[in-house]
Amino acid sequence: MRAIVQYVRQYFRSEYHPRLFGLTAALLAVSFAINYGLDFETNVVRRLTTPWEQAAFFYVFYAVPYFLTLVFWRSSTHRRGPFRDRRFWFLFHLCLVTLAVYVTLHNVPYFLLQHQPRAYSFFPAHLHTYIVRYASNVLPGIIAVMPLAIYWYAQDRSTSSFYGFSTSYIRLRTYTAILLILAPVILAASLSPDFREAYPRYKFGLPTNLPMGEQQVLVGLFEICYGIDFVMVELFFRGFMVMAFARFLGSAAILPMVVVYAFIHFQKPIGEALGSIVGGLILGIISYNTKSIYGGVILHLGVAYLMELAGTLQRLL
Repeated sequence: MRAIVQYVRQYFRSEYHPRLFGLTAALLAVSFAINYGLDFETNVVRRLTTPWEQAAFFYVFYAVPYFLTLVFWRSSTHRRGPFRDRRFWFLFHLCLVTLAVYVTLHNVPYFLLQHQPRAYSFFPAHLHTYIVRYASNVLPGIIAVMPLAIYWYAQDRSTSSFYGFSTSYIRLRTYTAILLILAPVILAASLSPDFREAYPRYKFGLPTNLPMGEQQVLVGLFEICYGIDFVMVELFFRGFMVMAFARFLGSAAILPMVVVYAFIHFQKPIGEALGSIVGGLILGIISYNTKSIYGGVILHLGVAYLMELAGTLQRLL
């Protein structure tokens, strides 16, 4: 725990500028107000009929706040930065295109079910919705990891493990203590109507006319797939978006990542989206200093499964 506190202090000594954090906070505040006041992201995505349109929307939706945060950073710190480096802009576009495709792929299995139901003809009809949910958690990571692996092999393999897949700095006691602290907070949050509506995630599409044993198998498989998606999130945000960009930005790569990380939570309850700002910042600082994402994986999976457990308890009660 001391090491994490030291990392956070070091980050703020190096990167805190009132103008930078004030402008970033204002950007997030306006974005949250628009999104949750108008249900902006959900309403826009519902109007986009094809995955290509959704991918184009998500590229702009994430690229704009990332770019604005970079502008705030440059204007606040007066650092030249890598803005004239073509390699940086290649990485910028690679990152945002991959993220847009990754997010869109979560919706593609549903799109296929609606427009090409024959793709699921190998499975019983009553399981189609749940098979879609498995695919929407696993397929995006399988495809999105490919460009990350290619870029790492071409640019970063000589200097680091694959964007944080290093076990050198795992401190299980520290992360267990953090999860124990968060457990009562999550339990308290589970009392809200928004939480009960959103969790547990496995309840959506679960066939209710099956024997209990078969339902439990389906739920178990879903939770595994659900967890795989969180590993990919950590690889992308705390691995790729921090470690690949650190070559150009140093620890300044953390704040734009946090802003985009908040944006990918805009279809979640507002409390969860707000919490992602603090969580994303701390996990980004940890991964930058340790060159490992395993701490974030442990915490992310731990929080996700605690929320599933809390949602299940509320459902039973």
